[in-house]
Amino acid sequence: MKTPAMKRVKSVTLFAIGVTIAAVVVTAALFSQSQEVPSVVGPAPPPIYTAAVERARAIVRAAVLEQNLPGVSVAVGADGKVVWAEGFGWRDVGTRAPVTPNTRFNIGTAASAVMAAVQPLGLTHTSADPAAVWSPEAIGEPGEDFPPLTFIRHTFLQPMGLAPEEYPLPGDRATFYVPRSDDNPRRGRRLMYMRDLACCANGMAFYSTPSDLVLFAMKTNHPSVNGRLAGGTVMSLVTRPDSGFVVAVTSNIAYANTPSVALHVGDAFASQTR
Repeated sequence: MKTPAMKRVKSVTLFAIGVTIAAVVVTAALFSQSQEVPSVVGPAPPPIYTAAVERARAIVRAAVLEQNLPGVSVAVGADGKVVWAEGFGWRDVGTRAPVTPNTRFNIGTAASAVMAAVQPLGLTHTSADPAAVWSPEAIGEPGEDFPPLTFIRHTFLQPMGLAPEEYPLPGDRATFYVPRSDDNPRRGRRLMYMRDLACCANGMAFYSTPSDLVLFAMKTNHPSVNGRLAGGTVMSLVTRPDSGFVVAVTSNIAYANTPSVALHVGDAFASQTR
């Protein structure tokens, strides 16, 4: 016969096991080894930069693994043009849609620095969209579907072709995530709320690509700048007057350490010219 104390111990034990299993699930790495990180390369870089690109590519792949990032895109500029652009990982985790050099990333607070230059510079992959375009299910808003309805749509209606898919987002847009708890992407991810996507550009979601950001910095001599969403960094633009290189790094999860990635990529290119 089980006593109340034994029942309490059993309940606590089951709860602890459940928490442990949940922790294992949310901390599972998206990629276990660097060679598993898919990448899509832009135009071939000039041969003079081949060695630097190889070092930079290894740096980005290591960052994706260490930080458990869904997707990252990088561009490097020199002498007024983009000399390397490459996308890593997935712009949408669920559908495994890859990041390409043309994938559009929300740049958050960096919008105030870039917006005025869009028209004069002809930045073709930089603009603003209604936030609903980036959050078709109105994540975190009153208009979001009741969870059972979402489950039915995802589990039954969409596989049967009776409801349209929300993801991957059209127009090569990245699906945005935030860490499931605190500020560590390694603890898992959830979809970013619509209000976060729209917080920095008058209710719109402002986006760009690393290549456009690099062109913006080179043509305006703009200093380094970081962009933040949902309290965490999602992009970094680093200018290197010492070497003449400009590096832009974007990611689709808040609290990505994009400043460190950009600095190390810049070092890889700068060291080749010394």
